[in-house]
Amino acid sequence: MKKILTSLLFLSIGSALHAQILCIYCYDQNDSISQNVNNLVTNGGFENTTCAFNSNANTFCPNSSNYNCDIMDWVCTGGGSGSYSCFYDFNFWYVQSGTHSAYFGNSFCPPCNTGDTSCLVNTDCETTGISPGYPLNQAAFGGSLGLSLEQLVTGLTPGATYVLEFWAGGEDMGSFPLPGMFGLDIGFGYTYLRNNSTQSFTGIGKRYIVVFNATATSHLIKFTNWGHICSDCTELVLDDVRLYTLAELSPIVPACAGANVTVLFTAPNHICPGTCTDFVNLSVNATSFQWSFPGGNPSVSTDASPTGICYNTPGSYPVSLIGSNGITGDTLTLNNYITVYPYPPPQGILQSGDTLFANQGATSYQWFLNGNIISGATDYFYLATMSGDYNVVATDENDCEVEAVINDVLAGLTPALSKGEGVAIFPNPVIDKFTIYKSQVNSGTAEEFLIYNVLGEKVIAITPLALENGKGYVADVSMLASGLYFLEVSSGQDRIMKVFTKE
Repeated sequence: MKKILTSLLFLSIGSALHAQILCIYCYDQNDSISQNVNNLVTNGGFENTTCAFNSNANTFCPNSSNYNCDIMDWVCTGGGSGSYSCFYDFNFWYVQSGTHSAYFGNSFCPPCNTGDTSCLVNTDCETTGISPGYPLNQAAFGGSLGLSLEQLVTGLTPGATYVLEFWAGGEDMGSFPLPGMFGLDIGFGYTYLRNNSTQSFTGIGKRYIVVFNATATSHLIKFTNWGHICSDCTELVLDDVRLYTLAELSPIVPACAGANVTVLFTAPNHICPGTCTDFVNLSVNATSFQWSFPGGNPSVSTDASPTGICYNTPGSYPVSLIGSNGITGDTLTLNNYITVYPYPPPQGILQSGDTLFANQGATSYQWFLNGNIISGATDYFYLATMSGDYNVVATDENDCEVEAVINDVLAGLTPALSKGEGVAIFPNPVIDKFTIYKSQVNSGTAEEFLIYNVLGEKVIAITPLALENGKGYVADVSMLASGLYFLEVSSGQDRIMKVFTKE
């Protein structure tokens, strides 16, 4: 349950070390701010159950045989003979998200130059007014290095905005009534934060939200205190450390003005007519989106990464994306981003005897029988060895496909002019004339000679000259353009087709 909110929009004062920290907020509450986040910190809650609990065992840093296994995945650095970093289940505090917390050292509280302790804090979150040379510390408690728990977090996206959330409290306010102070370093130098003493069982600690821009693929998250400088200052108790993306931050936290929105996207953008594409959103710091796809279907979307945007007509089309986080926004329009290729040339299938011919000129072909792929059938023609329904898929130079279908093909049959008769063409390929040879002359029956192109269109009807021996005819085809043709010889109800090439 949310209690009291105090916030600080962090401004770098006289230092560039904090230039990438955008905001610091703190809440007077124990429960989590953002639920169900993908925590990039390992064992952030200090609740490892894979090894025996080592209650109240002091740890002298650097890591020693007394290192408490329940704060494994965190590295203990600095410190001295009198410093300690332990894992406690004492009820100094109340944290909804877990039973245990890391307990290490005494938070320091240095004086101000003027001696006025009110100058130490400008909000409940961050301390200022620290004199040069502080923090001071005794060697037994780590000297100027203090005592730290740290963890290197990897897998970050440089330029993206992340949120570090954690809970900090202290020992019973009766024994240690004054606030403590500890250092947080996430890669930009120390920021000094307050931690109040926490009453046993019922006390409320502070929940911190630190918003920052990643500058590398990994950042070292480091919490530091400087030992027993202040006899009345509370100990530092740390729990529920979580690092997650800005998109996962609870909407109850005000938008950080420094988290500027940058929109960017990518998609397969050269496609065939009648196909669809999917967009991948690469935007930074945006929480809502408005897409526009002129010429596409659908033409608009509010999805983060829209899928199934389809384009039916060849041409070039723009894509626009508007991203916002409620405070700032950004717009990106890429003109002619989507290229839809021209329609591939139409296809057809012509049968000549047992051979099926598709239109030539495609980059590749694939034949199918009854919907099943025919292995190795990748030419523009195919000899049908089985009866059934055939189709061919032709692919052009843009990898776009077009299909043609022929049904009820009867294999194993060779049409003839009459029983026992056959036809042959020579030469083939032909330059200007070829001879049509027949096994015998079928006198008294009219014969017709027709020539078709590969689209099945009748080109000409020819009247060949009969040979003297009656075994064939000479046909002049010099008027035809170069290409593939079909000669149809018909006699009564019978007909036969022969394929030839005109050079």
